Amino acid sequence: MAGLSVRLLGPLTIIRNGTSVELPKSRKLRALFAYLALAPHPVGRSRLCELLWDVPNDPRGELRWCLSKLRGILDEPHHRRVGTPGDTIALDLTGASVDAVDIASAAAKGVETLNLERLQALSGMFAGDFLDGLEIDRSPHFNSWLIAQRRRFTSWHAAILEHLVNKLPADADEMPSHLDKWLELAPFDGRAHVALLTRLAQRGQFGAGEEHLASAAQLFASEDLDFGPVREAWRTIRGERPAATLWARPPLVPAAPHASIMLPHSDAAAPRKASLAVMPFVEGADCPGGPRGGLADGLTHDIITARGSVFALAEKKIAPEDAGRRLNVDYVATGTVRCQAGRVTVAVELVEVRTARIVWAETFERRPDDIFAVLDDIGNSIVSSISAEIETVERNRAMLKAPNSLNAWEAYHRGLWHMYRFT
Repeated sequence: MAGLSVRLLGPLTIIRNGTSVELPKSRKLRALFAYLALAPHPVGRSRLCELLWDVPNDPRGELRWCLSKLRGILDEPHHRRVGTPGDTIALDLTGASVDAVDIASAAAKGVETLNLERLQALSGMFAGDFLDGLEIDRSPHFNSWLIAQRRRFTSWHAAILEHLVNKLPADADEMPSHLDKWLELAPFDGRAHVALLTRLAQRGQFGAGEEHLASAAQLFASEDLDFGPVREAWRTIRGERPAATLWARPPLVPAAPHASIMLPHSDAAAPRKASLAVMPFVEGADCPGGPRGGLADGLTHDIITARGSVFALAEKKIAPEDAGRRLNVDYVATGTVRCQAGRVTVAVELVEVRTARIVWAETFERRPDDIFAVLDDIGNSIVSSISAEIETVERNRAMLKAPNSLNAWEAYHRGLWHMYRFT
């Protein structure tokens, strides 16, 4: 294939005109390239030095060496891809194919909007973990960024696989591998287990279904998670309780020879409201209180009432999207608290669990004159903003559906849209 192609999913690989480019063995050069490839804006040299070099030797000198090597790899006669505007650095990958950028772009638009062909193409891009095998000693800032990216791409991979399973014919050759990978990435996602049980039942493998059910039940029990909805779904699939619903969703439709697997989060009508989990906010070292029990925890306690599950998952270092799947909620809110220069800054993100898509992000800043009043004020702002954003997302989703497929919750939001058109 002509042109420049970059693979960040799996071991870092750069391909030019169909031939792999030999990269220097420097791990920091590879890390620098990956960080700049995903950066939405030029990055300051000081930030890059802090990110990758923790020794006082000559970080800017090492950065210049890395940049000279990258220019030799990336720059073309009439296209300089490594730019250094001012005291910043940026990569211009215009016209290049970058797997991680393609997937991030598709996720931002909404995985649920993609057709089968596009989902299959994106799924094929996952050749391994993000920057597989690349860790850097004594670079905590970079390693934190790397862990966050791996979690993000794992969540997107799981979302892509879920929608693939929902769209593919049940007897498709690639269905078993997609189901296995989905379960590997999201072992506590009840929908993945129900999808596998459905396929086993469609193939008449009820014994294998019972074995998987028992194994999955032990797995959920080890984490004190509710396995009841999966067990109820299996009873419905086996026909023992025809009136039961799948994962608080409608009954399974009997499989035709080429029917798709009906997931419990299907679009068929069922009376339900959108659900939200607020994960404990992360507190900066510059705030009073410490890792637990400080301002961040106080803010989280103000926003939510059912605290046990989310704090327990946070203590186990569970990624927010994975926590949302374990808790069987539609949205997860996460946040950070920083205290600098006489200001309290709270950054909040709202993520749709099924697609790992950030549907809303906002930063709140206040003076800590009365810290309790500040927390109350920010907490109220977050609650009202999240509530309004979920209303908007749910309304937009309802508008994309056929009227006869709407459940009561979706019909309510569609009605609101029509009402607001004339007010």
